[in-house]
Amino acid sequence: MAMFDPKNRPKSDNKDQGVPASDYLLILKSFERRSAKESGKLYLRGRFVIIHGPAKGKSFFDSISLDTENSGAMFRLSLLCEQCGVTEAFDLDDDNILRAKLCGRPFKATVNRKISGEYVNNGIQRYITKVSDSEREVMERWLIEKQEEDEFNGGGHRDGGNEYGMPDDGVPPPGDDDFMGGGGRRGGRGDGGAGGGYDDIPF
Repeated sequence: MAMFDPKNRPKSDNKDQGVPASDYLLILKSFERRSAKESGKLYLRGRFVIIHGPAKGKSFFDSISLDTENSGAMFRLSLLCEQCGVTEAFDLDDDNILRAKLCGRPFKATVNRKISGEYVNNGIQRYITKVSDSEREVMERWLIEKQEEDEFNGGGHRDGGNEYGMPDDGVPPPGDDDFMGGGGRRGGRGDGGAGGGYDDIPF
């Protein structure tokens, strides 16, 4: 007789190893607004999805600072907006506006890969404004296919999530309450990564 004890399960060997550090075409799929535990500064905990290449469909979580007093963070946000085709001022306090401006709009970025203990995390290192013609075609084709998919499914939310802008398969994981450096790591890097902890962002 083969006995099985469900309480004595082995550790899984199928850990998510993330994606290799590289340049990718991405979208911001969804986000949750949060505030840093110590400073109270606002940021978005976003889910980013790769839309092209061998890693297409893979996703990771990273942070976007909404701290208007941090010039480095606002510079990074302006680069994201430029890629997303946003040219006019908008309200950072309105999640619906943020969702309409940023979610589901393709952009290019350098994604890093960090190992922290047993965790492997990806994060956006920098946004890339220079996009090739072939990459632009991929981004435009993705938008067309997404629109056709939404129409086929009877409309829905343009970011593919629910009415709150969160992915249907769950909310962003905890652990970034004091990110101030983002980079996809728990607790952040504090070296000017995604979200920008300092003004001297390395580009």
